[in-house]
This record gives sequence, C-alpha cells and structure tokens, in this order.
Amino acid sequence: MTWDTGFFAFLNMDVISEQSLTIYDLGLEIRTNEEYHYDNASRDYQGFLFQYTLDGYGYYETQETSYKITKDKAFFITFPENSKYYLPNVKNHHWTFFYIHFYGPAVIPFFKRIRELTGPVMEIRQDSPPIRMFFELYETLRNNESLERYAKSEWLYLFLTALLRHIESPPNKIVNPYVTAAIDWMHLHYSKEYNLDEMSNTIGISYPHLTRVFYKEMGINPIQYLTNIRLEHGMYLLINTNTPIQEIANQCGFSCANYFSKVFKKVFHTSPTEYRKQHGIK
Repeated sequence: MTWDTGFFAFLNMDVISEQSLTIYDLGLEIRTNEEYHYDNASRDYQGFLFQYTLDGYGYYETQETSYKITKDKAFFITFPENSKYYLPNVKNHHWTFFYIHFYGPAVIPFFKRIRELTGPVMEIRQDSPPIRMFFELYETLRNNESLERYAKSEWLYLFLTALLRHIESPPNKIVNPYVTAAIDWMHLHYSKEYNLDEMSNTIGISYPHLTRVFYKEMGINPIQYLTNIRLEHGMYLLINTNTPIQEIANQCGFSCANYFSKVFKKVFHTSPTEYRKQHGIK
C-alpha cells in the first residue's frame, strides 16, 4: 500500500488547550536505510507520544524488554522515560508509521490506565475506531482545511477515549463470566444492603479474586461499581420524584439518609438537598 507522508505542527493559542490537553504535532513518516534513533531519557522533549506502525518494523526498548514494533503495533510513552526507539540497521529495511505528539494534564489518567492494561506496547487493527480517527484528521489537514478553535483538544480527548475503549473492550473480547455475573447481580440487588461477600459466594468466586478480575475488566472495583449504580438511581429519584431523602436512601441500598448524603456529597461536592434545588425540585 502507498502512504502519503506528511507533517503538521500546531501553535496552541488558547489557554484551555494548554491547561487541559493539546496536540503539538503529528505526521506520517517512512524511514528507510537511515539513522533513526531516539533515547527518551535524554531528549529535550515533553508530553506524550503515540506511534503506530503501518508497515515494516522498528524497535522500542526499555531496560527490561525489547519490543519489535511490527504492523498494527503501537507504543505509547511519555517524556522523559528510560527507553529508546529506533530503525534497525538492516539493508533495504523500512519503518512506516504515524505518530501523534501531545501534552496536557488531562492526558495523565488515560495514559496511566492504558499503560496499566497493556504496558507501553499494544496491538490495534488498522480498521479500529482510533486508527480511523487519525486518518480522518490527517486527510482534513492534508486538504488544507482549517480546524476550529478548541478542535484539537476535542479531537484528542475523543481519540484517547476511543483508544481506551478499544483496549478495554476490543471486538470479539470474551468478558470474564464472573464479572458479567457480578454486574447482573448488582443491578438486580442494588436496593438491598447486601454484603459483597454474599454476592461472591452466590456466583462462586472469592471476593479478593473477583476484585482483581473486575478491576482488570472495568477499571474500578466492585464496591465502586455498586456505589455508582446506587448513586445513579438516587440522582434519578432526586430530580424526578418528591420522595423524601430517607426513603431514597432506603431504595438505593444505603443504610440511612446521613450515609447516603455523605457518599453523595463526596462524589458530587453537593448535598442531595442542594442537588434537588439546583434542578428546581423543592
């Protein structure tokens, strides 16, 4: 396949981009029979780099492991980092890839979660949503179409979201049956003050083991998931009914109104009563 190479850099002229997330530059490159080697511990570079192989291969190395980055593989790194990537010294060899160099504090939770799930290297099909997103943006830029204000930040957030979603739930992924059983059980029993050890016994797994597999699949532990179900139902009742808060607490599986209010305020930084007022409910 023929690839049209190109490079695009951006001046970020709005405060929101600099304080949240923004793209510095991106491009599609073909490296062939040349010196291409970067030591990420000593580079005068900042931010994050996502680099995806379209054809050929290169290497990404840490102190512990050497990864051959072949077609459909990518590495996701931050700077500085004790690693390097390079084109191997092999005659008539090439490495075709695209990269996105970006920055911002809003990237950090995505980076941590993705690295937690995959390590620095991942494999993604070229027809997957995040890869298609890159080429859509790339063609827009190649056609000299201007981007609206904040569009780079918006696109980057959507790209990172699509990347994380694809990693957590890739096509044809077989979800752990215990996780599925636990989710079904919690949606069925969230209104009761059941102990999650009871749930684990019911579905046939120890609670510590369930916690490990649940977190790997969902990114949060079972207690957080159950609390979120209860709070979502509580929010619905607060703004759609006149049900007293004590009764809402009971219907959502909280032991009392005070505990419901404490958990609600910790998450939403406002009390259930104030939340109702904000939505015009007296």
